[in-house]
Amino acid sequence: MLCDHDRKAFSDLPDEVGETYGQRVSARLKQTWWRLLAARLDLPTLRQVLDGHLLDAERGRYFPRPSDVIAVLERAGGGRPGPDEAWALAIDTFDEAASVCVTEEILLAATAAAPVWERGDRVGARMAFKSAYERLVAERRRQGQPPQWRLSLGWDPRQRTEAAQRAVAAGRLSAEAVRHLLPAPDDARTPKRLTGTVVALPQTEEDATRQQLQALRERILRAVPPPPTPASAHAEARRAHIAQRKRTTAKAVERLGVRRGAP
Repeated sequence: MLCDHDRKAFSDLPDEVGETYGQRVSARLKQTWWRLLAARLDLPTLRQVLDGHLLDAERGRYFPRPSDVIAVLERAGGGRPGPDEAWALAIDTFDEAASVCVTEEILLAATAAAPVWERGDRVGARMAFKSAYERLVAERRRQGQPPQWRLSLGWDPRQRTEAAQRAVAAGRLSAEAVRHLLPAPDDARTPKRLTGTVVALPQTEEDATRQQLQALRERILRAVPPPPTPASAHAEARRAHIAQRKRTTAKAVERLGVRRGAP
């Protein structure tokens, strides 16, 4: 935003542009520019916007007005979306679980179209929205008001976080404004930068349960002997057969000894 000490540099910019059109800019016109634009942008941005106007094949044929400056600023980014894009954003406001970043005009127009939407008339709701939205945008632009973005929050926490991240990435909201909705920088699920030292990440409850089940499975397998292979089963049967023959032979020898010792 412009301050009083920027007035001289600000006053020079219309003069530079006026020379391109062979036009002298009056002090009264400069005062009007200051009143309408000083609270909306800084000097580097104003210079960039005026350069953009001069390079525009259509608008650049005429000396810029404050409305042209605002229009170029909006086209450069962060401006009001067109009616169709605005409607696509407005649809999410009808979902109580969804969160979406919208302008005040979108939110007001969606509120006006909501009763038609609730009756199931999607085409009628879209027409009602576009009519209200275009009227609101035209009014705000006449007043020189820049777009004001805000989050329309639903009840789903995950969608709140995603909407906040998208709004920051698009430059519509600052990270500071939605800090309470963004994940913490030291979130356990955030990949850690490798520094040569292996850092054990905290386990989640799901990971701990999986490890406990694996340990229980290993203990069960150790307690229950594996089923015998065909070779080991044959050897076991052979040993049992030999043992049985030994017991039979021992009993026969015992009976023979008894007979020999009889009177």
